[in-house]
Amino acid sequence: MSIQLQLRVTTGQPIYRGHDHYWSVIRDLGKAQALFTLAQIGERTNDPVNDCVIDYVRRLTKAGFLEVADRQRVPTNVGTTTVQQLYRLLKRPAATPRLNRDGTIAKQGLGQEQLWTAIRALSGFDSRELAIAATTDDVAIAVETAKAYARHLESAGYLQVLRPGSGTKSRIWRLKRSMDTGPKAPKILRSKMVYDTNRGEIMGAPVAEECAA
Repeated sequence: MSIQLQLRVTTGQPIYRGHDHYWSVIRDLGKAQALFTLAQIGERTNDPVNDCVIDYVRRLTKAGFLEVADRQRVPTNVGTTTVQQLYRLLKRPAATPRLNRDGTIAKQGLGQEQLWTAIRALSGFDSRELAIAATTDDVAIAVETAKAYARHLESAGYLQVLRPGSGTKSRIWRLKRSMDTGPKAPKILRSKMVYDTNRGEIMGAPVAEECAA
């Protein structure tokens, strides 16, 4: 018999990490051509390991969003000195740049962005119509992918069912006006957690990662 777990999100410490947060910090630090350091970005995150910040800054630099404008020598905690790079923001789009490690544009996650944009534009749709509307030259959306995304949003309360699917008739949805929360797509996450069957509880903090579409 499988175990079904229901996760409840409660009010707690905000999660100041991930590319979306790093980008918002970088855009703020880089206002008016101001120079900034990796340490300054790290101070405004709650990521215990700075490797993620360093990795994203490298991607942005390779893609031409940032440049190393200067270097300065600063003291360390062990009485020595180290060279610290100062970055300048060259491009500041509102949307978070999704980049591969080599600086090229990443296609992972674009599917959900395209689906959400289409959902916001359509007055009503079935999964086939949604897939067609969401498909671009960069990323083609399969009908099953569109259906799965719509089902997730329906379960989360974003979509109203205009016609239940039955037989040869497709299910038709539309976005609830109250749930048009903005241009960024709701992300479908896959949870990773350790469940202790002896105690009947989750051990450690639940971790979730985005399912690409």
